[in-house]
Amino acid sequence: MKDELVLKLLEIVKKDKFIDDNTLDDVLMNYLKQAGDMVCLYIAENELPNTLETVVVRMAENHYIQTMNDADGVKSYTEEGASWTFNDNDLTPFISLLEKYLDSKNNNYHRGELMSW
Repeated sequence: MKDELVLKLLEIVKKDKFIDDNTLDDVLMNYLKQAGDMVCLYIAENELPNTLETVVVRMAENHYIQTMNDADGVKSYTEEGASWTFNDNDLTPFISLLEKYLDSKNNNYHRGELMSW
């Protein structure tokens, strides 16, 4: 992912998570780059399409939350009555969106069409 895009997505993550300083910028940019790499690998493209930027942001935010709760690598985490459940794979919650993107890219997206045979 290009540095300009990482910086743009970083600002979105910081706004979403109410982060006002730059102390976590390197960590968050690393999460964004990793998420971007995973999405690009899954869809077999070298550059991240604009329509999938939100997926990368959400993946990075999910990883940030998991790490901030010292739950990196665990499936669930409970503290003082609150519990979180995490996926084994960061892509799992977004597979349906990525598949819809691939279907639309390959003209296999039939939303609103009537088909008969």
